[in-house]
Amino acid sequence: MDELIGEPRKMQAFEVLKSTVRSYSRSIPAIFSRARGPVMLTEYSRQPTDFPSDAGALNYGHNNHQIEADITEYFASDAMVHGLDMATPAKLGFMETFSSLILRERYLRYRFQFSGPTAANAIESALKLSRKVTRRQSHISFTHGYDGMSLGAVAASGNRLFRTSTSHCIRVWKQFCRSRARHGGGL
Repeated sequence: MDELIGEPRKMQAFEVLKSTVRSYSRSIPAIFSRARGPVMLTEYSRQPTDFPSDAGALNYGHNNHQIEADITEYFASDAMVHGLDMATPAKLGFMETFSSLILRERYLRYRFQFSGPTAANAIESALKLSRKVTRRQSHISFTHGYDGMSLGAVAASGNRLFRTSTSHCIRVWKQFCRSRARHGGGL
């Protein structure tokens, strides 16, 4: 009986204490305590399947044993964990391996851009790159898409809920961009 009373009360705390700019915790009202592979476990032992596996960031599933072991070994070595865009041995190893196994095999001449760890960072990087390559400012978006709350990510979203909540900021940003373009300033 406690589990039927406890979880709604705890979710109520999220309503009171957490920002109103959230999506997943409202559509899936549960407190998740553990996960392995595609299965998540709530505090009260419900086991929903995580179909998006953390929205594509963990397409190998939650808490993969081999990845856990590799990360633990890396942390134990005191290697650089947060290097921004600085050169590190781990980054060099990744680029060389990816380049030899993926790019060179396909005769592709691409360069790497390491964005921040969020989907919004990836969207911002993709928008910047596509504008540079195509020399166009317009993009398409898909209905109900959502990838973070940066202005660029929200502007590219087809999700009306998030676009409405930031519409004033987007209008101001567009006016700023138009003004800069009229006066010969770049972004």
